[in-house]
Parts: sequence; C-alpha cells; structure tokens
Amino acid sequence: MKQFVLEHREIFKTLSNRHRINILYSLYKKPQNWSDLMYDYRINSKSLRDHLAHLFNRGYVEKAETGYLLTKEGRDLCELSFFKNIAESCENTDKES
Repeated sequence: MKQFVLEHREIFKTLSNRHRINILYSLYKKPQNWSDLMYDYRINSKSLRDHLAHLFNRGYVEKAETGYLLTKEGRDLCELSFFKNIAESCENTDKES
C-alpha cells in the first residue's frame, strides 16, 4: 500500500483539495471560463490562479480560446470510478454553504 501511495502521491495531492476537485469536475462537464469558475465555486482570484496552476503543472487542464478545458490526463482522472462520488460530495457541500 505504501508503494502505491508513493507512486500516486501527485494524484492524491490534487484530490486533497475540494476546490481542485470542483474545478476538475466542472471542466469534465464542459469547458469553463475564469469568471464562471470563480462564481460557481465562490473562490477568489488568487486561489483560483493557484489551483489552476497546480492542475496545469500536472497536465490535467489546458487553456483554450474559450477558457479552460481538461486534457486527456484530466479526463482520465475524472473517469476514475471513485472520482465522481468525491466530486459530487464536494459540489453539494459547497452549494449548501
């Protein structure tokens, strides 16, 4: 188990933050622009920049003319069987607050 965690620590680091999960899940549903992500998840500009940088650096998100979208790696991550449950839980928690 320890070896598995070490080999996949970057994925765990990405999924350890609800804002990154929300951003990924939102982009999985459709490409988004900056203001949509800020408004939908009530996140300030600096935090959004930092989270998008994390996702860019790991190859999960890319910038397009219309905003942001998932790369193949980002889409693959979102299609993991456990991801949708985590994402929906985070999304529901954020919308209730």
